[in-house]
Amino acid sequence: MTWSSRNCGFSHVVEFTVDPIHMRELVASLMSRIERFTCSCPGFISACVQVSDEGDRALMQLLWSSREHGEQALERAQRLELDLFHMACQPSAKALLFSSFNVVAQVQAQRLST
Repeated sequence: MTWSSRNCGFSHVVEFTVDPIHMRELVASLMSRIERFTCSCPGFISACVQVSDEGDRALMQLLWSSREHGEQALERAQRLELDLFHMACQPSAKALLFSSFNVVAQVQAQRLST
């Protein structure tokens, strides 16, 4: 494994709390949003959606190459896309937490030579 302390990017993390019966709908909405809008933004690296074992919380993480790219994507989203809070209310969300982080360290698996 290798570790880097250089600037490794920027991330947006959005946590949703919903009734478990609405989780599938929320995940489908988030993935559709990522595929239609987010992944075409400059500086986009990756996205993932995770669901808690209890099925009542979802975590969407978007990774950007820089803070500037992440902020530009957020501005674009506010102009062109359905607001996350409005989107979260559709499948009866109970809570929404939005956070941004500078990625300052990263561990990656090394490829094994064969």
